[in-house]
Amino acid sequence: MSLSFWLVFSGKFDVVHVGFGVLSAALVAVLTREVERLGTRVDRQGREIPVFTFSVSWPRFLAYLPWLLGQIVIASVQIAYVIVHPRLPISPVVIRFDTRLGGDLARTTFGNSITLTPGTITLDVKGDEFTVHALIRDAADQVLSRTMEKRVARAIGRAGEPGA
Repeated sequence: MSLSFWLVFSGKFDVVHVGFGVLSAALVAVLTREVERLGTRVDRQGREIPVFTFSVSWPRFLAYLPWLLGQIVIASVQIAYVIVHPRLPISPVVIRFDTRLGGDLARTTFGNSITLTPGTITLDVKGDEFTVHALIRDAADQVLSRTMEKRVARAIGRAGEPGA
């Protein structure tokens, strides 16, 4: 399946591109098989049963994406203003805070959402602690307001469940 996507989206059918497609498809197959093997448990009859450790509400997640896009646009305008301003009023800050999000998927989504928003970047995540760099103080205040964190919690599920 991934090979067909590669061929359709690349639009090139020479030896190099098809070779990279085959290599990419093989890599995806190997990585997916390993992930599937890690995500199973054995029932009483000895059968392997897939186990999913996260809960995504697809309608809520799809509703989250336009909100995130809006935040990206707002932050882009703020950063553009700072860049074109003659005094270049940056006020870089590094903040550390603990998240209330439970689960790796929610934390990853949150960290990536921060990084996608112009003017902020997730520098490090250790357990529940996030380290974020913000170009302006307003961007740091936005992260600390926990609005994005709450929206990620609603989108991924398990809102307010620490360590879930």
